[in-house]
Amino acid sequence: MIHDIHQTTGHGIRPICTTLGVPRSSYYHAAQSTPSQCSDQKIGNVIEVIFKRHRRRYGYRRIQEELADQDITCAPARVRRIMMERSLKAIQPKTYVPKTSDGRADKPSQNLLLNQPFPEKPNQVWAGDITFIPTASGWLYLAVVIDLCSRRVVGWSLANHMRTQLVTDALKQALDSRSIPKGLIFHSDRGSQYGSSAYRKILIDAGMSQSMSARANPYHNAWTESFMGTLKTEMLGDGCFINDADARTEIFDFIECYYNTQRKHSSLKYQTPAQFEAEKLSLN
Repeated sequence: MIHDIHQTTGHGIRPICTTLGVPRSSYYHAAQSTPSQCSDQKIGNVIEVIFKRHRRRYGYRRIQEELADQDITCAPARVRRIMMERSLKAIQPKTYVPKTSDGRADKPSQNLLLNQPFPEKPNQVWAGDITFIPTASGWLYLAVVIDLCSRRVVGWSLANHMRTQLVTDALKQALDSRSIPKGLIFHSDRGSQYGSSAYRKILIDAGMSQSMSARANPYHNAWTESFMGTLKTEMLGDGCFINDADARTEIFDFIECYYNTQRKHSSLKYQTPAQFEAEKLSLN
């Protein structure tokens, strides 16, 4: 039935399955041989193109979703088998190990996300964090602001210090990139940079509400920690950047040209952050 609709209307498999409320995985497993299906040789060639384009960052699940976007019917198990036959092994994510959130913020803010439902729309909750970036000439520090609904990085800043300016620059970039409603929640750990008067003034002036993780509970800001782990694993592995300029160029490329617009996110039903936001905004 789905294949007939696809052939008649020309619509892709994804929107048809979404409209009918049918998981695409069920369709792939049930589908009979169709003109869209290819031999292992042909489909393997397409898989290799996708695999190389994403620089070994895609495993079989994301590659299967990419094939579906091209209206190529292929069950996940078949993609996995073909990848194994061609020795296409994706970069393996490291086990997520959260850092402590015992910061030194003056008068830490209440955790406004505790026991609250996950945001349903963009620009309801943003989260921020800082991580270190290794280079051959020393450490750099990256601050990011992420929209928790879409997982999109809406602001970031890179510097050779961890002063308050690092996080204020990332927040200002986020505020410059989009219009936000009053009451948007900004969540972070208890780092002194986020508790500074300068940072809180920007939040107040923008009409934002501040939220902080509880002491010794890094899982309250697991979303940004997870992104930092993804960035380091998929960009660096166990290596380091040559210098500041190299790091800045590569981080810009990863965030702006790849993570936000090309990398499919499993928690977003294998859409990119940009696709997910566009879909959410179109429904309003």
